[in-house]
Amino acid sequence: MEMATYAVIGTGAVGGYYGGLLQRAGRRVQFLVHSDFTHIRAHGLRIDSPAGDFTLPVVDAVSRPEGFEPCD
Repeated sequence: MEMATYAVIGTGAVGGYYGGLLQRAGRRVQFLVHSDFTHIRAHGLRIDSPAGDFTLPVVDAVSRPEGFEPCD
């Protein structure tokens, strides 16, 4: 059985955090990013949280919804 893939529409505080947790847990996550797209593609996504900070060095980010691959 294939693992589910996820799309995060709006990679702000909430979407970035939960999408980041999913990716860190080994799930495939695609992030829709607008204003920080170039930076995130180049540097990854940093999550600062009272529950523990972490960085995702490689993120599957798209700048437009049409860029999403099929997901669950």
